[in-house]
Amino acid sequence: MEKFTLLIDGKDLDTEVYEYFPYADKYISDFKTTFRILTQLKMGKIFEDSPEANEYIFAKYCVGKEDTNSKAIESAYKASKVFRYFPVAKRRKILYDIHKYLIQKKEELIKLLIIEGHPRKLAEWEFSGMERSFCKESLDLFKNELWKEVGYIDGETIYWARKPDGVVCVNPPRNAPTSSLGAAFALLGGNTLIIKPPLKLPLFAIFLWKEVVNRALEENGAPKGSLNIVLGNSEKITKEWLLSPYVNDIFYIGDSRKGLEIGKGIFEANKKPILELSGNDMLFIWKDCDLEGALASALDAFLGSTQICMVPKKIIIHEDIYGEFIPKFLEKVKNLKVGLPSDEETYLSPVMGIDKFFEFLNDALEKGAKLLCGGSRIDYKGNIDQNGIYIQPTVIVIEDDKKAFDLKCVRDENFFPLLPIIKVSSDKQGKAKDKVIFNKMINIADLNEYGLRVSAWVSSYTYIRKFIKYLESGLLRINSRHVDFSYYLPAQGGIRKTGGPFGEMNYVWQKTTHLQGISLTRKQVVKRRRF
Repeated sequence: MEKFTLLIDGKDLDTEVYEYFPYADKYISDFKTTFRILTQLKMGKIFEDSPEANEYIFAKYCVGKEDTNSKAIESAYKASKVFRYFPVAKRRKILYDIHKYLIQKKEELIKLLIIEGHPRKLAEWEFSGMERSFCKESLDLFKNELWKEVGYIDGETIYWARKPDGVVCVNPPRNAPTSSLGAAFALLGGNTLIIKPPLKLPLFAIFLWKEVVNRALEENGAPKGSLNIVLGNSEKITKEWLLSPYVNDIFYIGDSRKGLEIGKGIFEANKKPILELSGNDMLFIWKDCDLEGALASALDAFLGSTQICMVPKKIIIHEDIYGEFIPKFLEKVKNLKVGLPSDEETYLSPVMGIDKFFEFLNDALEKGAKLLCGGSRIDYKGNIDQNGIYIQPTVIVIEDDKKAFDLKCVRDENFFPLLPIIKVSSDKQGKAKDKVIFNKMINIADLNEYGLRVSAWVSSYTYIRKFIKYLESGLLRINSRHVDFSYYLPAQGGIRKTGGPFGEMNYVWQKTTHLQGISLTRKQVVKRRRF
C-alpha cells in the first residue's frame, strides 16, 4: 500500500493521522466489499499489509493536525522574504523544469488520475492541458511581461514591473485536480505557495506538487517553504488563511455560489481573491461551418460526463445546418462508451449530481424541450439501472429560442451529461434571415450569467469578425476544439459568475503580482580630466 505524506518547510511530514483511498475500479465494480474494507481498516480490524486490503486499497494519506496549517503559513512567509528576490530568469527556469518533470512523470500522473476515477481519455486530455500550459514559448512570453521598458523621453526611462504579492494559498476542486497546477505560475511572479488538495481525492495533487513542482524548486535552490502542502477541513483551513497577516492571496477553484461567498470573505479580510468558478460554456454553430470539426467539438460536451467547467454546456445552432447536424451528432453520442476508468475506451465518468440531473431534465421537458437520446441511469456496463452511478449521455432540443432561458438547463450550469441544443430560426430569407439569427445568438450569449469559454464554428469571414466582436468570455475559440489548449493563452479565467467582479482571462503570474511604475533618470557624469 502506497503512503502519501504532506510537505512543510521543505520536509515530508507524516502526521500519522491517515485516511485510505481505494482503487476507483474496485469502488465502482464492488462497492460493498470496498466499503467494508475501508471501514475495517479505519477501525483496525484488518491490517494494511493484508492481501485483501492491498487488492482494494491503493494508498493511505496523511491528514494535517491542529498546527499543520499554521506551520505551513509561517514557512511560506519566511520563504517569501527570500524567493521574491530570485532573478526572474531563475524563476522561469523553475517552470522550465516543471515542464520537464511533467513529461518524465506522465504515465505515473495519468495512472493516479485513473485510480482516482478519471477515464484514461479524460486523464490524457487533462495532462495535455498541463503540458501545453508550461511549454517554453508561453513561459518566455510570461517572463518578459514581468519587467518591461516602455519608453524613454527627455532622459527619463519608464519601466513597468510586476512585484510578487507574497504568500498565495490554493484550494483546488475535487473534479479537476490538474487545474491546481496553474497556481505554479505564482512562482514565476516570485510568490510562495500553500496547496490544500481535496480531502477525499488528494493523491494526484500531492504527487504532482511534490514530485514535479517541489522537485523543480529544490533543483534550482529555492528556499525551503517555497511550497507547502496541507490537508484537512477546507472551512477551518480557509478561516486560518483569512485570519493570518502572512497570507496575501487566496486562489479558489470551485462552484460559483460558494466561490463568490468565499471571495467576499477574502476581500473583506483585505486579501486578494482569485476565483476560478463555474462555467456555462456555449458553442455556436453557423450554417457554413466545418461540420466534422463542429461535431467533434460538440462531442466534448460529454467528456468526463460533463463534470468539467470548460466543456461546452449548450449548443446554439443555425437552423439551416440543424437538420444535417443532429443525426450525425446523435450517432456519435450513442457510441460513447461507459465503463471502468481503467478501460482505455471509457469516455464517461460516474455522476455526482444525479438528483440535479433529473430536476433539470424534467424541468426542460415540462417546458417544451424534446428528448433526442439518453435520460436514464445506467451501471458501469451500460445497463439500465435505477441505482446506477452513471447517466446515459442525454441530448435535448429547444426549438423555440425565445423561451430558452426559461429552462434551468440553459440558465444554469449542467454538471452532468445533459446537453441542450437551441435551434435558432427566422421567417426571413437570405441576408436578412442570417442577420436575425445572428442577433438572436448574441442575445442568448449576453443572457448567460457565466463567461468561461465560448466557441464558434463559422467559415464566413464576415461572421467570423462578428462573433469575435460580440462574444464575451474569458476565452473565445473560433474553428477549433472548444476544450483545446493554445500556446500563450491560459486554460483558466472568465467573466461574470465565472471569475467574479474582477474576472477575466486568468494569467496567474499576473493575478498574484501587482504592477509598479518606475521612472529612472540618469544624470550625465563628466569625469575630470587630469592634466
